[in-house]
Amino acid sequence: MEQATKTQPRLLLQRCSSERGTQRKVANELGITEAHLRAILSGKHVPGTRLLFRMAHYFNKSVYELFPDLATPSYFIKDSN
Repeated sequence: MEQATKTQPRLLLQRCSSERGTQRKVANELGITEAHLRAILSGKHVPGTRLLFRMAHYFNKSVYELFPDLATPSYFIKDSN
């Protein structure tokens, strides 16, 4: 289960974003660049606290729903290998 979260992060966020319109539109309304939005959607970037909550409000979802990968203990525990 944890592996699926790592390989397919933020699926709800991706769906909510596409439902709101183009990445350009969503990025503009959130006040970020399209490149930053793409990186957040793919799981490569973690938004700062203010943007995290701005996105939750924008999509009318909880932070935990949009970013399940950030709510797992494995996100905070570094692999020692």
